[in-house]
Amino acid sequence: MPVPASGRRGRTLTVVVAVVVLLLAAAGVSWWALAGEEDDPIDHVEVSGGKLITSDSDAYEDCDDTDEYTYNDCDTDTDETYEFVYKITNKGDGPANYSVIVNAFDEDGDFLGQTYIGSAHLAAGKTDADKSQFSDYSELEDERELSDIASVKVAHVERVALAN
Repeated sequence: MPVPASGRRGRTLTVVVAVVVLLLAAAGVSWWALAGEEDDPIDHVEVSGGKLITSDSDAYEDCDDTDEYTYNDCDTDTDETYEFVYKITNKGDGPANYSVIVNAFDEDGDFLGQTYIGSAHLAAGKTDADKSQFSDYSELEDERELSDIASVKVAHVERVALAN
């Protein structure tokens, strides 16, 4: 028994729609696979060279322990900072701002605290490198000391692309 023309047309339309859907799906998967995910901004930041720095705070030239005021007393306490070097490289196509969280850990790998670094309007392909620190003003877990810091690691990076 011959198939009516309207039945053939319906099957042909179904096959054409299925082929188009398959081609679109294949194109989407191919684009996703070839394009890959955008660079992870955490790969744009490195930290290294952490060490404890101690210095005398008796650096005031005009300190005076003989008067009644305390704001100008000669402190003999030791100031401590845990200093590290950071490098932020803009691996994107245009200028961007970077906000970075750096975590500090003790020798057992336990979290101690965090500090923030950043770079504003960093041009594509350019690097911002400097020193940063954890200081006496840094809040450390469980009343730990700066001398407990054994290492630092980048925890989070936010990259905001700029229009210009």
